[in-house]
Amino acid sequence: MSYRITKEYVWAGAIADQIGALAEKLRALSAGGLDLELIVTRREQPGRGVMLVSPLRTMEELETAERAGLATENSYRIIRIKGPNVTGLGAKIAGALAEAGLSFRDYTAAALGDQSVTNIAFDNDEDSDRAKAILERVLAS
Repeated sequence: MSYRITKEYVWAGAIADQIGALAEKLRALSAGGLDLELIVTRREQPGRGVMLVSPLRTMEELETAERAGLATENSYRIIRIKGPNVTGLGAKIAGALAEAGLSFRDYTAAALGDQSVTNIAFDNDEDSDRAKAILERVLAS
């Protein structure tokens, strides 16, 4: 099994809790040429939500995101794991992190057919670096 494990920035920004707000933000990002792999929105309180997107890698992408209302001060790092969807993968990942004494702030996973993607956010770069090394070792076997 081959897994690709990368560190990515997730950018966050406020989004109005109203019809069309997401479409407006995504149009702005699309017009700037962004090819997003992760889009998450959620309501934080009535009238206001948050939007999370990733990856943003080039200066042009960062500038487009800033124009769309996303900000670096709200960004954070994730570990993204892409690869085969196999039974027990989530338990294997979470178990390896628990055994290493690592806590995470967010965990999302999805599968489409025989492929999966998992995104795990940590509180700091040291924990995400450690998690990446551990998962590269664990998922190599």
